[in-house]
This record gives sequence, C-alpha cells and structure tokens, in this order.
Amino acid sequence: MEEAWGVYYRICPRCARAVPLASSERYCTNDGVRLLEACPGCGARITSPYARFCGRCGREFRLEARALEDKARQGGLG
Repeated sequence: MEEAWGVYYRICPRCARAVPLASSERYCTNDGVRLLEACPGCGARITSPYARFCGRCGREFRLEARALEDKARQGGLG
C-alpha cells in the first residue's frame, strides 16, 4: 500500500542524515553508508527527514547499520 503524500526521503542508518528521495545520492556523504530508501522491515517509504523509527512497523533504522557493520566485520561483505 502506497502512502498518500509524495515527499519521501533516504536516511543514513548510521548518522541519520536525510536527503530527498528525488536526489541522486545513494550513499551518505558523511560516512559512506548506503542510504535507506524504505524501512528494511516492512518496506514503508520514509516520509520524514527526522525519522529514526518506521512509522508503520516501529523498526529502528539504526539496526540496519549495525547489522551491516557486524556482517562486514565477519567478512561477509565485499
């Protein structure tokens, strides 16, 4: 189900920097982490540049960054 309003954001799961979804940026310019376009738990689009949790399912966006960092430390990325 698509949200009714049309302003969406990408958010860095590490530093919480937000950019409009219409931007061409895919990685955070602060720390190089891939920006989230939607909640990794339920797929809801991010509708606030200040969001730290998903408004639909409540998942914390920083959990995604921690999981990727753990996987990289274990040699699972790259």
